[in-house]
Amino acid sequence: MPGYNPNCDNCFKCLTCRGNGTIDETRSDRGKVWKERITCRTCNGVGGRPGAGKHQHS
Repeated sequence: MPGYNPNCDNCFKCLTCRGNGTIDETRSDRGKVWKERITCRTCNGVGGRPGAGKHQHS
């Protein structure tokens, strides 16, 4: 099974991070609120997953 390639027609982008591999998570502590960029938990920072069918990855 090949890995994910964003240029392949049979690979799917992660819906959580939209293919970036990172997401912004809101954190708070003692009334302070900030956003922190973390690795996407759904795709583990890859950006998507390979789908069924033939893949033309180089």
